[in-house]
Amino acid sequence: MGSTEALVTAEQVPDLLLAALPSLSEEWAEVADDNADSGSPGGRLGYLDASWVVGHLADRLAASDTSEFDAAFDYIEHLIRYGDAYVSELGVIGYLEGMQTQTVTSRGVDPEAFRPWLRPLSAKYWEAINRFWELGTPIPRIQPD
Repeated sequence: MGSTEALVTAEQVPDLLLAALPSLSEEWAEVADDNADSGSPGGRLGYLDASWVVGHLADRLAASDTSEFDAAFDYIEHLIRYGDAYVSELGVIGYLEGMQTQTVTSRGVDPEAFRPWLRPLSAKYWEAINRFWELGTPIPRIQPD
């Protein structure tokens, strides 16, 4: 993305999600109103949307179906790398940190099982999140290479 292009905004996140993971389209149509909130960025409770997607990915991993993981992790990397401040943080905290929490472990999935699909910037943030939980080190803003 060149410097003249606009950053990804919260309004664009649902369309980017469904473009990356079209298999979620039918279910999204059923749940889209659940997290609608006119007072939130993009009119959505984005962190609840992220939790829903993370749960889907954990279920797929538990079922040994990783067919959409390349697209899913490309999507997450795109949010982090090209998102405005809110969207980038949503990628880091909503998605990556979400993969390290009870949303995943309650499904019997080891969060580290996602590691092979992490993209370069996501992998750096994954480690920063680990340091945060292990040492209390704040998660820094990491510049893309």
